[in-house]
Amino acid sequence: MTSQYTYTEADVNKAFTALSATVFHKGLDAHSRDCNPCPKILIVAGAQGSGKTYLLEKKLLPTGCYENYVRLYLPRFRELHPQYDMMKNRGVLHVYENTERFVWALGHKMHEYAFSNRYNIIMETALDSDGFAKFPPDAVKKGYRFEVHMIACQKEFSHWATLDRGVKSIEKNELERFMPLSKIEASQLNARAILDAFENACTKVPGSEITLYHRGIETGMESKPLCHSACTSPSELTPQSEYNGQPFVRLPSLNPSFEIRRNAQANFPCSYLQYAQVVNAGMIDIRVRDEMVKLNCKTLERAQALIPQVPSVVFRDLSMYVLKYINP
Repeated sequence: MTSQYTYTEADVNKAFTALSATVFHKGLDAHSRDCNPCPKILIVAGAQGSGKTYLLEKKLLPTGCYENYVRLYLPRFRELHPQYDMMKNRGVLHVYENTERFVWALGHKMHEYAFSNRYNIIMETALDSDGFAKFPPDAVKKGYRFEVHMIACQKEFSHWATLDRGVKSIEKNELERFMPLSKIEASQLNARAILDAFENACTKVPGSEITLYHRGIETGMESKPLCHSACTSPSELTPQSEYNGQPFVRLPSLNPSFEIRRNAQANFPCSYLQYAQVVNAGMIDIRVRDEMVKLNCKTLERAQALIPQVPSVVFRDLSMYVLKYINP
């Protein structure tokens, strides 16, 4: 995509300098005398609309366990684009689209700095770039300990969630975008390489953990753990009986018992195969289909109040889901 708004490498460097004082003021575990000198990386992975930011900000960060971690992306970073003031009057969707390349360049620079200096890192990935599969081996070499949270959503539920999120962003004047289903499906082509790389990295450093969640209508719209495993010794991932006191949810229509196990007898990545079961499952249950219709109707109602700010394709997609799921 070619944007009408330009920026230079100097603009990226200026934005990086502006952020550095507030982002990189955290202490470094790798330099601490009071803890295991092992940098850590918290990864929240899932397709667009899977609820990554909600899980991170409402469930994980409030525990207080990640206060000395740095986040490599926040929506406000887009405001550092040198022509932000010129584009903001054309609405939040316009700003999001035309700051995308800039914020990726800024994020790349922030990642390089955090990684080379062994900061504890928080990373969210929508599985939209196969580049996410390339850094885990390097992170292992630098001694990073991994904590991976993977959220699996049925893909059409994820798509509705992006549409609903986009409408809410216009209501609140927050930076966001609308995502076609084809983009979510395309990200799944990267999912295997990325999730396998994360799982393999977890087997290399004892203390690493990996958790698979399901989010959907069946879970009350919340991310609920399906399974959780820990690296107790190199090359092994051992399934745990619960995750932080939370029992695992069961999906009888799919795999009745999810688990991520790695050892000498089972030395092959297995998290993606279980993740894919949920993503590609059909919504067959009558109660779930009825709720899907209600959700799309509510989003349509709110979108109608925002015409013409909401693109016509959003109305088409929401209406198609109503027609699809209202019929048995």
